[in-house]
Amino acid sequence: MPALKYNDIVKQIRSGSFSPVYLLWGEEDYYIDRLEAIFENEVLDDMQKEFDFSVYFGLDLKGKDKENGLPGVIANCKRFPVMAPVQLIIIKEAQAIDRWEALESYLQKPVASTVLVLSHKHKKIDKRKSIFKLIDKVGVSFESAPLKDKDFAPWIATHIKENGYTIQNSALAMIGESLGGNLNIVANELQKLFVNLPKGAEITEEAIERYIGINKEYNVFTLEKAVLERNSVQCRKIVNYLRSNLKNMPPQMVLVQLYRLFARLLQLHALQRKGIPAQEWPAVLGLAPYFIGQYEAGARRYSYPETARILHLIKEYDLKSKGMDANLSPEDLSEEFIFRILHAC
Repeated sequence: MPALKYNDIVKQIRSGSFSPVYLLWGEEDYYIDRLEAIFENEVLDDMQKEFDFSVYFGLDLKGKDKENGLPGVIANCKRFPVMAPVQLIIIKEAQAIDRWEALESYLQKPVASTVLVLSHKHKKIDKRKSIFKLIDKVGVSFESAPLKDKDFAPWIATHIKENGYTIQNSALAMIGESLGGNLNIVANELQKLFVNLPKGAEITEEAIERYIGINKEYNVFTLEKAVLERNSVQCRKIVNYLRSNLKNMPPQMVLVQLYRLFARLLQLHALQRKGIPAQEWPAVLGLAPYFIGQYEAGARRYSYPETARILHLIKEYDLKSKGMDANLSPEDLSEEFIFRILHAC
């Protein structure tokens, strides 16, 4: 059976048309967690769960035989439901399982009235293994992959729209650049806005500062903008904020964001040199068209050689921030690397 998309699996669950096994896997937890919850909350009612629902954890099954390990789970899979049309069995953290033989044998002839869900999180599967090839034949495989940079802001905007809100472009950038790429973290932070703002409201920078706690003047996004503008006065203000708020903006996080910024700037220089049309830049750089003007102006302020030199500089300070050849405090480290970036020295 081909791999299905998230919405396809939700439709299957809600229509009651189940496959005998579902493998939910990948490095992005968000969709795996949501599908787990939908299976757990919508397949059976509370009374049916008393008889026909079981949850196991992969770590508890690791390296064990017979009734205490995966063979015991498979024995449970072979029984028939008592109160419901199907029985539901979920194995969470299935990536910890190290012996799959019992499941391989079961999948040769799975029980149609059993829905087995394997939640394999935090990493990729080895598609060459026979167990995963077998699951593809008889069940459903769903990969939850991390979003690409270019898809992150659109995902946030869509999630906000689905919940009945709109958002300013500047506020969207503020969230995207400050919260990183973990969808669970972003969704949890956005929930704070949904709880406190009336339906239909526009999400602003002020609302984000008030309910999420991201300072609208001093955050990663405003630092990036000030660096692109080579605005030393604004950078100095943000550096002063950094010095007293290392918990919110540690040097390691700032360096990662600035590396991504200058890597994009280097790409933009290359696109300009090759004569690539400007309308193609957003897709290549992984940016919303709204931000292209800022990067184009930044490319005029930082030459190609300067940009390459700054990327090397950021790598150097990333090592220092991790304790290698470091003789500066974290506070002084942030101040020094931002000064050197602005001067490309």
